[in-house]
Amino acid sequence: MSDVDRRSRLLAAAEPVLDRMESMLARTRYCVLLSDRDARLVDLRFGSHQVRDAVTATGTVLGRPFREETSGTNSIATVHELRVPVSVRGDEHYIEAMKGFSCHGHPLIHPVTRRIEGVLDITCLVDEDNPLLQPLLAQSATDIQSRLLEETRWSEQLLFAAFQRSNATRRGAPVIAMADEILLENTSAAALVGSDDHGALRAQIEGSTRRSGTIGSMTLRAGRAVRIRWERPRSGAGVVLEIDPVDAPTVIDAAGRPPAARTTAVIGEPGSGRSTALSDWARTPDTDRFDAADLAVDDAHAWMARVSERLRGDDAVVLVENVHLLPDLLACALRETIGSASARVGLSSNPVVDVGHEQRRLVSVCADCTELVPLRLRRHEIPSIARSMLGRHGLDLHFTPAAITALANHDWPGNLAELAQEIDDLVARRSAGAITDTDLLRPRRTRPSDCTRNPIDTALHEAITNELRRHGGNKRATADHLGISRTTLYKRMRELHIPG
Repeated sequence: MSDVDRRSRLLAAAEPVLDRMESMLARTRYCVLLSDRDARLVDLRFGSHQVRDAVTATGTVLGRPFREETSGTNSIATVHELRVPVSVRGDEHYIEAMKGFSCHGHPLIHPVTRRIEGVLDITCLVDEDNPLLQPLLAQSATDIQSRLLEETRWSEQLLFAAFQRSNATRRGAPVIAMADEILLENTSAAALVGSDDHGALRAQIEGSTRRSGTIGSMTLRAGRAVRIRWERPRSGAGVVLEIDPVDAPTVIDAAGRPPAARTTAVIGEPGSGRSTALSDWARTPDTDRFDAADLAVDDAHAWMARVSERLRGDDAVVLVENVHLLPDLLACALRETIGSASARVGLSSNPVVDVGHEQRRLVSVCADCTELVPLRLRRHEIPSIARSMLGRHGLDLHFTPAAITALANHDWPGNLAELAQEIDDLVARRSAGAITDTDLLRPRRTRPSDCTRNPIDTALHEAITNELRRHGGNKRATADHLGISRTTLYKRMRELHIPG
């Protein structure tokens, strides 16, 4: 079928093994089935036309999904769910049409990631069942898993090559490459980035669906502020990070300032500092600011006319905030206007995963894009940020260790804006002395179990909640998109205290 990708990593690893099995079972009434990580059939091999006709008559064709919620107990869906070898014979099948067959399934588990990549199955008529099928199946599954490992090693070689290229280009400036079980770093990166920072880096990047991106500012555990550019190699395995201290020398233009793109987008959750980032990019207080939120009380045509007029200004700097709130027609019109604009243009938006198609297209026209990381994925930075915010008030106040722990363990759904409001509320109630954890308002709502969540758990929490939101709470669709079973999804939701 057209929706089966013959170039997939699973099929590339399995094809030689399937060819061998097909040769061994030639002129017999046996068939071999291969499903992918979504329990969808991606390859079928038949020993004879008789067994082909009998099996396909049950609806077993390329592209068909075999999941427990739709097909009940069978050697693909059940193996996919339990991740162990399973044999289903005759009347043990849920589907009436399958009760004339004996089916043996074996999971294909990736040797490195431990994710289920698919299921290998041998099926025959009930009276043709043979105890020697199971060891043949187990050996064939092992061979496919070994080839998957070889493919992974090739991907790792591509990651290493990308790391070497970046290291050579940057002449020894900090570079790190990370994958599931790989950490490569040059000497300058090892001196700059501590072991505690690696988990935070993984968590921030693993939460993104982009192939490349920028972390505009991150404070490492040792207190050093850095800017990070990252990119996934085309192999899809791992990520290469180029790290620069924010006070490092930068290339400047003839006007004596770092070059900047004519158009930029700053995306992030509400309260994450989008307006501040746009102001920093503009480099001048003389800007024209527009906010799509004003459309609730403003005339849309008049608003768009004012924006368009300023975009034609040769020396103008135009900032349009909250473009995710624009109606589709205005988003389309603004995108076309920016294409011929004389002004420098900066946009801000919610994360692209949460916005509509036209709004994503609008953000995509910008030459540069900065993705702001939610505060909950920067927990190790929260103490220094909170102390800095408190210090701006000029009062004789300080946090106790217990208060710092509570601040760092809170999720801060409102990000920097919510943390700033917490500090303002504290200052309004007292002017001197130690601030304890009992003085805090918002962190009291944090469940005790949340306090032990590490950066990887936080990233998993983000991925699951984002997919649940995207699929309207549909657990089946969420599990399918994440490449896990519903059983695993429910388990993760319980462990991470995700409601629903």
